[in-house]
Amino acid sequence: MNQEAQVGTQMDMLEKCLVCKKELLRKIYEATREQEAILDTEPFSEEAFENTLQAKDELIRLLAQYDEGFENTFARIREAVLSDRERYRSRIESMQELIAQLTDQGVRIQALEQKNRLKLEVYLNGRKQEIKAFNVSSRTVSNYYKSMTGAGKGEAYFMDKKR
Repeated sequence: MNQEAQVGTQMDMLEKCLVCKKELLRKIYEATREQEAILDTEPFSEEAFENTLQAKDELIRLLAQYDEGFENTFARIREAVLSDRERYRSRIESMQELIAQLTDQGVRIQALEQKNRLKLEVYLNGRKQEIKAFNVSSRTVSNYYKSMTGAGKGEAYFMDKKR
C-alpha cells in the first residue's frame, strides 16, 4: 500500500474516532443531565447519583482512550498531511468542524457540571448541619442522662483527688 493510501486510511480512522468521541460526549451530557434531575428530586438518592458517577467514569475512560488513539494516529501521519495540505484540505476541514462540535459539547458539559457541583455542595452542607445537630443533641441527651443518674459525681471525685 502506498503512502497516500495509508494516509487516507489513517484519516478515515481519525474521522471515525472523532465521531465516536462525539457520541461519547453526548452520553456524558445525558448522564450529567440525569445527575441534575437526581439532585433536583426530594428525597435525594445518593445511590442513584453514585450510579451515574460510575457510568460517567467509564465513559470518560473511553473518551481518554479515544483521545490517546487520535493523538497516536495523527502523530504517524502528521508530516504527510502537513506537507500536502491541499490534497487533504476537505478532510482537514471536516475534522476541524467535528472538533469544534466536540469543543462546544465539552463546554456545555462543563457548565452543567459546575451547576450540579453547586447543587451537590448545598446538599452536602445541609447533611453536615443535620449530622452536627444530631451529634449535639445526642451529647446533650447523654449528659442529661448522666447528670440524672448521678454518674457524673464519681468522675468529679476522682478529678479532685488527682490535684
